[in-house]
Amino acid sequence: MCGISVVVNSKNEKVEETLIRAINNRIAHRGPDDEGFYFGDHFAFGHRRLSILDLSQAGHQPMHWSQLCITYNGEIYNYIELREELKEKGYTFQTGTDTEVILAAYNAWGTDAFPRFNGMWSFAIYDSDRSEIVLSRDHFGIKPLYYTQTKTYFLAGSEIKQFTAVDEFSPVLNKSVAVNFLIQGALNYSNETFFDGVYELRAGHYLRYNLVTHSTQIKKWYDLSVASVPIRDTYEKAVEKVRSLFIDSVRIRMRSDVRVGSCLSGGVDSSSIVSVIFSNALANKDFATVTSCYTDARYDEQKFSDLITEQTSFRGAKVFPDLNHLLDEGHLDKMIYHQDQPFSGASHYSEYNVFEEARRNEMIVMQDGQGSDEFLCGYGEFYIMHIRSLLRSVQWRKVIQLIKTKARHRNITFAGELKSIITTAYLHSMIAFIKRITGKDRYPWLSVEWKKIALENLKYFSDKSVRELSITEIEHSSIPYQLHSEDRNSMLFSIESRLPFLDHRLVEYCIGLPDDFKIRGGYTKAVLRDAINELPEEIKQRKDKMGFVAPDPVWVLQNKDRIRKDLENVVTSFSIFSPALLHRFDRFVKGELGYEPIYFRAMALSRFCTIFKISMQSC
Repeated sequence: MCGISVVVNSKNEKVEETLIRAINNRIAHRGPDDEGFYFGDHFAFGHRRLSILDLSQAGHQPMHWSQLCITYNGEIYNYIELREELKEKGYTFQTGTDTEVILAAYNAWGTDAFPRFNGMWSFAIYDSDRSEIVLSRDHFGIKPLYYTQTKTYFLAGSEIKQFTAVDEFSPVLNKSVAVNFLIQGALNYSNETFFDGVYELRAGHYLRYNLVTHSTQIKKWYDLSVASVPIRDTYEKAVEKVRSLFIDSVRIRMRSDVRVGSCLSGGVDSSSIVSVIFSNALANKDFATVTSCYTDARYDEQKFSDLITEQTSFRGAKVFPDLNHLLDEGHLDKMIYHQDQPFSGASHYSEYNVFEEARRNEMIVMQDGQGSDEFLCGYGEFYIMHIRSLLRSVQWRKVIQLIKTKARHRNITFAGELKSIITTAYLHSMIAFIKRITGKDRYPWLSVEWKKIALENLKYFSDKSVRELSITEIEHSSIPYQLHSEDRNSMLFSIESRLPFLDHRLVEYCIGLPDDFKIRGGYTKAVLRDAINELPEEIKQRKDKMGFVAPDPVWVLQNKDRIRKDLENVVTSFSIFSPALLHRFDRFVKGELGYEPIYFRAMALSRFCTIFKISMQSC
């Protein structure tokens, strides 16, 4: 797990060492163990290393192989198996690193090597025979990769802040991205970023840069909708297969030459990881977990995480995030700087504290449970989508039975559950539609100019099935946003975060399963709950979901004077907002309106513009 830097001088002049060093220094936190550079005729690679496999100098990067040179961030978990396959083809190896395996694989198969990798990565490979640089990103975009073009340079790197080391780079706000964030909380849904002219190489894509013509070509090497074919297995067979795939995914993600630990929320996902690590003897006595806790029971999961700690006997550390430190100790600005973008709420601070505690305990690799909700229907919208699909296919009996079971689990009446479904599935969208056709102001806190921008740029995804919704959330909404946050919060503390649920074999298989294998008996993620028989019944039968949470409304009220002062500055300094933002906040404080995420989002966006010195006029 590392950080990479790429600079190409499009005028065919030498790249100065001071420039690539300045760019590389911006990501020193990603790789505190080593630093390296490679200089071509008119380009340069930079690398910061966090040593995980083969801790010796043999793992130094950029690394060379024949005509190839690589700067690489990530892990190829099946590198041992690939190395054996390549040995049969006559390749020999000098190190115990996965980096060397990538180079040999690329030498053997070119870009066709990418589908053979099981892991997370972003890398740049220079091929002297072809006079080109190829940038590649993993199946789901677990590891980040950005690029931009200035007057003189093509730049690529692990974090956008690297580009601010270049004098020619001028930070300008991308208004389309900003307005979608303010109104919908949408983040990382496309190749565009909050910086106008800076792009994210999307998951499952590679970019070819021709060093002679200075032209670029982007191709998609992985298509989830094609890879996830319909599965015809019985439910019992599916349970067996999911268990097998999941255990193998966890197993290969335990490969490390440094200490490994795990985030533990007490939910089904992280509890499944820790449980199978224990039951399959995949960890040694140094393995430990970290749990984020709150004294307010509404946001706390200690009683569930304690069950796993007691069952496994793994040492469990706990952190109690104090949200007041977001402002008092400058953590909010620090997080925004490291995220390279604003974020929607204080839940990120829970994740931040977990990784900080992990580093304090020298857990350099952390397993985490992100990813399963999107393909195992863990979110409420999947339940609604499943109901709609059943109604469209006139399966009334199944709908009634599903509602009855759900109502029983929630300890409410059938009528109560039906009302909840109608409100969520139809009433909210109907109200929004009525506001739209009647011209009612839906965004009173936006200025006139930005209301126009909103109407022209709002991004919507229309999904008609559970399968389509899963693919959208993995490719455009939930997963890209979560992965961005996970990468920045972990790497801020020089920690490698690994995600067993995002093994492409497991994702593809589960998306191909019938909907009622995932939503079954009133539970979401049914096939996983039945596959991980090690889970305590109290966790297996959990109906609520928390994950990394934080009591935002409580925190805002506790700090209402300071936050109102922040919002006053937002309204007066930025052309984005109208005075209605303050009026609505005052009504919230008085208890006349419910909490609205716009308060945190507005504060975060304004701080983001200030931190990165984005022109106020562009905001």
